[in-house]
Amino acid sequence: MALRPPIIRALPYNTFYQWLKMKEKLGGQHKVPRLSNDRKVADEILSFTSKLYS
Repeated sequence: MALRPPIIRALPYNTFYQWLKMKEKLGGQHKVPRLSNDRKVADEILSFTSKLYS
């Protein structure tokens, strides 16, 4: 199985911070999402960004 090159999208400053705050996952006792086998987190952040900055 070959992987395609990643697509990198620049997001506005503090987008990830605001997304964590909305999910009530901000603070030292919560783990930051890392790699995943699906696009759930990536799609959720992109959706959040489009709603926030549209």
